[in-house]
Amino acid sequence: MALNLNGYDALKKVDAKSETANEDNRGVGGDESVSELLSRDIFSDYRSRSVSRGRTHPGAIAEAASLSAITLPESSYPLWDSLPEDTVEKGKLSQLQLEGVLYACTKHQQFLPNGQRAGFFIGDGAGVGKGRQIAGIMLDNYARGRRRHLWLSTSSDLHLDAQRDLRNIGCHINVINNCQTLDKEQKVVGLSKDLQEGVLFMTYSTLVMKHKGQGSRLQQVIDWLGGPSFNGCIVLDEAHKAKSFVPGKEAQSSKVASSVLELQERLPHARVVYCSATGVSEVGNMAYMSRLGLWGPGSAFNDFQAFLDSMKKRGVSFLEMLAMEMKSQGYYVARGLSFRSAEFSELEARLTPAQMTEYNDAVALWQDLRQSLVAALDRTGTTSRDVWKSYWAGQQRFFKLMCVSFKVPVVAAEAQNALSEGFAVVIGLQTTGEAAAESMGLQPGQACGFVSTTRELLQRFVETHFPIKSESKDGQPAQDEPESVRIKRELLARINALDLPANFLDELIDSLGGPSAVAEMTGRRGRIVRKGKQGVFELRAKPDSSEMDSLNVNETASFMRGDKLVAIVSDAASTGISLHASADAQNQKRRIHLTIELPWSADKAIQQLGRSHRSNQVHAPIYKLVFTNLGGEKRFAAAVARRLQSLGALTRGDRRAASGIDLSESNFDSPLGRKSLRRMYDAIVQESLTLPSGVTLTSILGDCLRDGGQIVQKVLERLPPTGTITQAEQIPAVQCLHEELRNCVDIMGVGSTMPRSDTVAEDTTPGPTSSTPAKDMGDVRRFLNRLLGLPVSQQNLLFSYFEKTLVAEIRAAKAEGRYFEGVSDLTGSNISERPTPQVLWVDVHSGLRTLRTDLTMDRGLSFEVAKAKLARESTAGDRSSFRRSRQHMFGRNMYLLALQKPGQPNLFSICRPNTGVSYFDMEADELNKKYMKISEEEAQEGWEGVYESSFRSCMHGPGCQQGPECQVGRRLTSITILSGSVVRVWGTLESLLERHQGMLSRNDRTMRCARVEFKDGEDVTALIGVRYPAQLLGDVVATLSKAQELISAPGQAEGSSVLQKSTLEAAAMGAGGAIRSEVPTPIDKKSLAKALRPPQTMLNFFKPKAAAPSTAKRKSSELGTQGHSKTLPAAKAQKRQPLQQRQAATTMSGHIANGLHSAQSPTVSTVIDLDETLPDSAAAAAEAPHESGTHPGMLASGLISADFQEHNSTANAAASMQQQLQGTAVNLPCSCVDPDTGPTSGPGHDRQHVTNEPLDKGGVGLESLGMMRTKQLGPPLPNGVSRQHADSLIAMGFSQAQASRALLATQGDLPRAINWILQS
Repeated sequence: MALNLNGYDALKKVDAKSETANEDNRGVGGDESVSELLSRDIFSDYRSRSVSRGRTHPGAIAEAASLSAITLPESSYPLWDSLPEDTVEKGKLSQLQLEGVLYACTKHQQFLPNGQRAGFFIGDGAGVGKGRQIAGIMLDNYARGRRRHLWLSTSSDLHLDAQRDLRNIGCHINVINNCQTLDKEQKVVGLSKDLQEGVLFMTYSTLVMKHKGQGSRLQQVIDWLGGPSFNGCIVLDEAHKAKSFVPGKEAQSSKVASSVLELQERLPHARVVYCSATGVSEVGNMAYMSRLGLWGPGSAFNDFQAFLDSMKKRGVSFLEMLAMEMKSQGYYVARGLSFRSAEFSELEARLTPAQMTEYNDAVALWQDLRQSLVAALDRTGTTSRDVWKSYWAGQQRFFKLMCVSFKVPVVAAEAQNALSEGFAVVIGLQTTGEAAAESMGLQPGQACGFVSTTRELLQRFVETHFPIKSESKDGQPAQDEPESVRIKRELLARINALDLPANFLDELIDSLGGPSAVAEMTGRRGRIVRKGKQGVFELRAKPDSSEMDSLNVNETASFMRGDKLVAIVSDAASTGISLHASADAQNQKRRIHLTIELPWSADKAIQQLGRSHRSNQVHAPIYKLVFTNLGGEKRFAAAVARRLQSLGALTRGDRRAASGIDLSESNFDSPLGRKSLRRMYDAIVQESLTLPSGVTLTSILGDCLRDGGQIVQKVLERLPPTGTITQAEQIPAVQCLHEELRNCVDIMGVGSTMPRSDTVAEDTTPGPTSSTPAKDMGDVRRFLNRLLGLPVSQQNLLFSYFEKTLVAEIRAAKAEGRYFEGVSDLTGSNISERPTPQVLWVDVHSGLRTLRTDLTMDRGLSFEVAKAKLARESTAGDRSSFRRSRQHMFGRNMYLLALQKPGQPNLFSICRPNTGVSYFDMEADELNKKYMKISEEEAQEGWEGVYESSFRSCMHGPGCQQGPECQVGRRLTSITILSGSVVRVWGTLESLLERHQGMLSRNDRTMRCARVEFKDGEDVTALIGVRYPAQLLGDVVATLSKAQELISAPGQAEGSSVLQKSTLEAAAMGAGGAIRSEVPTPIDKKSLAKALRPPQTMLNFFKPKAAAPSTAKRKSSELGTQGHSKTLPAAKAQKRQPLQQRQAATTMSGHIANGLHSAQSPTVSTVIDLDETLPDSAAAAAEAPHESGTHPGMLASGLISADFQEHNSTANAAASMQQQLQGTAVNLPCSCVDPDTGPTSGPGHDRQHVTNEPLDKGGVGLESLGMMRTKQLGPPLPNGVSRQHADSLIAMGFSQAQASRALLATQGDLPRAINWILQS
């Protein structure tokens, strides 16, 4: 449709902005204190300042600039006692990871005032190695005798990653996979020894389950850990899964959140580690972090609700100080991979005319369905309104699936192009559409074609929720209502006739080569694949098999090996999966990461982006954010792309690093975003004659001219075609806009039940066509989701309205000093020395200090610097220039430099000679009204005059009524920065500001974080803290002192005013409550040796020794002679059972012996010790270097040592071997012979036995051992024990009692039984 743009062109010339500024002070920078700029250094390069040992982390690491200026406290924890030398020096744990381990163990030595052990928060971003830090923490605790630990995570697949992380640092603690393993191995006499200790790895979903009628899994876990006295580790990996706890409304809280909190409460001495890259993306989701001391006794808040209320009220600055204090007190670290080497671009999948028609037809059907549903509910007398919840949820899923489906052709083409250029492709999405596909009841092998999950979703809703039976009355059976039956039939027919896309995931996989070429990491169990010319449904794994549990792991491995070069990962599988170009992987092609479905939640965006960007990578990925031209998706993707380019870490320390992605003014779901949404709703629902303050028709319509639409055309027709349009002449167009958008709002189910004169806030009850009560009028996510249910042109127009309202709200907040984007840099000259901070306050219980630093700064901007700034920051064609005020102020003209902001032609940043760069921007209309353009030559004299005269004098002149203390417009000014422990006294600081607002400037009425740099030659240090008026600090100290007295004498507050009482209460809240510490537990050598000893397996039981013959003979001599002559203590000797019967032939399975055979059969020398590990020898062996060919821990355990020697084949030996393999049991006397020393016998020899036997080249299997008929060595076997398996174990030298216990414990599994004996 061709639009008439005459009215729009005329509208752009409107200059109807009202005068709102304070001319007296603002024109000279009176509202400016020290000039502040949003810090450009959002991130700093990370370097460890607390750990000097070890190697630096592989890969570029960054830390939020606000956190990098804070140092961790000194630690004297003896971490190096528990970590093996090679783990540290060979970089198995990098310095970054060692720092996390060190401070977690350090903090765990402290107890909070409420008696619970303090916790630690690892907030590192994806790909940094949180798993290895957890492994290091567990190794240290295990080495100190704490042998039971709990590791909670999101997926059972990740237990392999947990095991890998432990093994990678040389730790061989047993990892028990979920509680089901405990159930399976539970016997009448209890758990086997190998399941009584170790790391219990389990999922959050298992934690909330019931335990086979025996109570809850939570209770089972607590019992296994040891009850309230448990003092081992509880690791909450991906801790944000425990969010959604509502204080005081536990019934509304998630089961996971409630269970995690209960677990911490019932185990007060547990060492808790919170581990999440997105743990504090929303303050409301922090309730489970009860061990960080943020609320409760000794903190600034009585409980979590008080903490939450304060966060909402106090805003960004408080959060920043909180993060910095948590680090300074050793509770928190947050580092992340730098994205500097990654590349970002946007990829638009613009809807084709056919797709737009499909979309609008679907919108029309959903609207008709809604109207039909209203009528059917009325006809059938249905009173339940639950159907509306299903309606809106179904509509949201339907249109999201459609949006993703429309991107498939563009994504497939982009992926194929990337593959042809030698890249590997990662495609990230959030949903799979499996729920709709499962409802079809497809059977494996069924030929069904590529079905449309959107059609199935819509059909299922109508079939399930459209009412056709009248409500039964007087006990009569319900009857079909004919009209409803007819309409339902018609709706289903329309749905079948609708042109809808096939399942996007099946279509995408098919277009990229099918399952053989695409690795799918999702949670779905079945899919449709092409076989011939049709689509056939198949299961991804056998049902009720272990294949499904490891399916994503196997698919990941196939991608990393390069067997498949395309990986598709969904939200369900995004946690923990590594798809980067790892230096250790075969597939080292650079990754092209396409985000086909960009989530509104920054939490999930982090997980998605972190899959292809991790440590130890050869290439950083190329990100391509795919978006359509629907609603706000394009703007959202653009904001993400802009910020990702400057992204340095996925942390929460700095708000702009909040979740790794800063949406800045596009952060729609924020307090200002919610306020803007309510303002827009009010204007639309009331059909207001004016737009919200700060919003113009030009800005709303400008983004929608390309898509056109009837509403835009109607609005433009209401404007005069030419001339200057006055405010009054815009009223018909604005009224038309609101009338048309009112229908859109009704379609979205918002405000449709209200009288036209009411405001949104007055709608308190949902009606038959609206399930949205008033409290949801500011729900931005709901708005963005329901927006998808509008025709394309209408949703773009409504979103543009909302976005422009948000921009106006932010601009107003900035002008009032209420909006702060994060840590601001204090700019000024002559700040070369860092002043010594003075102690303002010391908490008597914790010893934490609040410091004040007084600075004197010159905030002026010389003409030469201003001229250089103009040349550097202006571009050809923009309107940047020097300006002079049109009117005199204080007897002279004022001068400024206006710089047009990039991408915002109507917004200018302002620089003044006396106050420097302004924190507040200025609109073009206001700027032109107050100031005229002048040349550099015209500006120089006036600029320099103001610059010189304002050095020590205010702009009011000699007759200033405020005297010499006035700082309005003065270049040289003083500021005070509070640092150290500020959070504890925040309530006092805030209360005093409220009491003295009348005497403070606008900038001093709020507390915000500021950063100032000090240069000493080439060294640069930074101070970060809270700006605070120096004149109030005396009152602060007095209030805090009186609050301390209140703790011991509460009655002293009587007689104080209400404001004074609230101030004293705020001060007292953060006082009191001592933190106590305990001494680190010494190393338990036996536990350390066991942690570092690899478990005995069939593979290392018979491991060959690759050593020279002389070395082998020496080793054999040591074992044969010295070991046999060792005299044991009496207590040890009594514990040992000598082998009265020995089987001469010891054989091994063919697959283990394979590769060991040579032209001459080797000789196996086997030493068997049936006693437990000797602590002294174990510790000695753990500390001694392992000789080549000997598996670490074999000698340490004193159990098994296998030496393969060159075999001197003789006829007698061959004959002896044949005799051993053919007959029944051959009982030989103990006559062990060492090649060098001869017969070996002596004290203690009867506890060991060395047999020298040649291995048959064919490799006799373990099962064949059972075929050797051995003599009964004791009473009959217990029920359930296989005689064949028992004989095999007896033939290997174990007693019948040991064989019986092992086979019972392992349910007859022979290899596991061998390991059970060796480890018990």
